[in-house]
Amino acid sequence: MRVLRFQIRLPSGQVDQLNVESERVLIGSGAHCEIRLPIDQARVEHCLIELGPAGVFARALNFEPPPTINNIAFTQAPLPPEAVLGVGQVQIYVMAADAAGAGQVVQTKQKGSSPITLLALIALVAGGGYYVLGDDGSGGDIARPKEAPELWGPPVAQCPQQGGQALAFARDRLFIADAKRERRPFHVQDGVQCVPLYEQAAACFRAGGDPQTAAAADETAQRLRIDINDDYRTQRVRLEHALNVEDYSGALHGVHILRQFTEGKQGEYVSWLNNLERKLKSEIGKDQPPK
Repeated sequence: MRVLRFQIRLPSGQVDQLNVESERVLIGSGAHCEIRLPIDQARVEHCLIELGPAGVFARALNFEPPPTINNIAFTQAPLPPEAVLGVGQVQIYVMAADAAGAGQVVQTKQKGSSPITLLALIALVAGGGYYVLGDDGSGGDIARPKEAPELWGPPVAQCPQQGGQALAFARDRLFIADAKRERRPFHVQDGVQCVPLYEQAAACFRAGGDPQTAAAADETAQRLRIDINDDYRTQRVRLEHALNVEDYSGALHGVHILRQFTEGKQGEYVSWLNNLERKLKSEIGKDQPPK
């Protein structure tokens, strides 16, 4: 069987190589995508790669930002091995390969896995350490907090309204939740905030006697909990990797994303992110030429 081989260069400079044993591969930020990119670079489903008798083809599924082939936006186009597929600031090379030969580069992944996340975790384990700048900005080994804050508490189960008022309240919560979910690819905090809104809408639909809509809202909330939590873990891994290799610009970018995830929360981890941001800016500033 033939597989699709991917080489992915992230904005931080990190390069991942992997194979996907499928003739159709989704690229995007969604947890269900075979090639999963950071949520600040791609929409949930951004591109579809298809392997056919005539070769590899790419199809754009979203245009915010528009994907490119060799810096030219496209809707559907052939993707030769030497071409660069661009999604946000991510550069991707794609080529078809025999399953046996592909396995010599990296273990073949079955469709439905999250290979980027897996490879990042492997890289973290292999790295072994965790580099954090010292308090004076000169460097040092200071362990990060062991636990990051949970994004949410237990699912919302009670509706503050009853009867007809409950239904009106539920529709209002659902409208706001839908709007925040649409903005999620551009504003991380909107994605975090929409989960309890869907849960509250579900509780109020049940209280108002509409179990069918309640079940749909519950399903959306549960799916988002899994998807966003997965994104949250991935971003923490990426930050750890950037710090391990002393990629201060990439680490600063990761800190900005994680501060959006944890917006409004308090605790040791949030304080550490704030302190780390200050140290990284100071370290990056040392490399800037004087004006």
